[in-house]
Amino acid sequence: MKPTTNKTTKAASSRSPFRPNLTPQAAAAALMLPSVVKAGIYAAPTGYTEGAPDNPIARSAISVWETGVVSYDPAPGVSSSFSNPETGLASLGDLSNPLTTSSSPTIGLIGIDAPGSITLSFANPITDGDGADFAVFENGFTYGPAGSLFAELAYVEVSSDGINFVRFESISLNTSTSAGSGAFAGYDMTNVYNLAGKSAANWGTPFDLSELATQNLVIDGIVDLSAINYVRLVDVVGSGSITDGEGAEIPGIAKDSLGNPILDNWVTSGSGGFDYVGLPTGAIGVIHSVPELGTVLLSAVFAGFACIKRRR
Repeated sequence: MKPTTNKTTKAASSRSPFRPNLTPQAAAAALMLPSVVKAGIYAAPTGYTEGAPDNPIARSAISVWETGVVSYDPAPGVSSSFSNPETGLASLGDLSNPLTTSSSPTIGLIGIDAPGSITLSFANPITDGDGADFAVFENGFTYGPAGSLFAELAYVEVSSDGINFVRFESISLNTSTSAGSGAFAGYDMTNVYNLAGKSAANWGTPFDLSELATQNLVIDGIVDLSAINYVRLVDVVGSGSITDGEGAEIPGIAKDSLGNPILDNWVTSGSGGFDYVGLPTGAIGVIHSVPELGTVLLSAVFAGFACIKRRR
């Protein structure tokens, strides 16, 4: 069964501003946006960054979204006003002051190594097509110089069976803020790759399933890249490297795939951590999906009738 796209398909490399789900109007708009002068090699939070491998996708270019919330497991401290994934905003939650010592094993909220998460499902499986296969949307906003974002990040994981998940490798090269300080700061998103939340509101961060092809669960056939039924978002507790009162690094600090501690807006409260924008709005925009069996059969019937008609 060939994958389908949710809008007009346009073949392109992963480095092109044209994604398979872009309408002609959206593609034209992307070309009209000025290129961004950037510090890193990755995309800015909005528009088109020349040469970037991960240019964001406009919400207006997406028509297929997640259809279910399988589980919502926020970290401590999320306000009841921000914990409604099926009807409104749902934050994954921040973990405040996790400093520990041998004499005081828990100061502040417990569990910096157990951040909040949400698992989402789809009417039809996401499948590996040409370029990005889905995009993740959050509600961050630009703050500071070009490329800078008030960012609350999340790791992205996918699964075929809802039990076994593989995580996209990520990169975060920031070692300081690009604007502001403390919990209200901007970070340079041109230094960040493959973390959800690096794009501003109404722009989706793209993810390409082919990047997971060398993962063991994929090689063993447990996670089928042609049939992804679940996406899980796991909050990045973006504290950067912190140490306890004895000088040892706190276990569980969020790091990228290169071992770099990740920075984002931490500690925030109430609506802290990555914000799931809610099922009615949609956070996972599907670009490539497996068509419904009924649609395939109907297409086959019409093709058969057409063939008979031509023979007559």
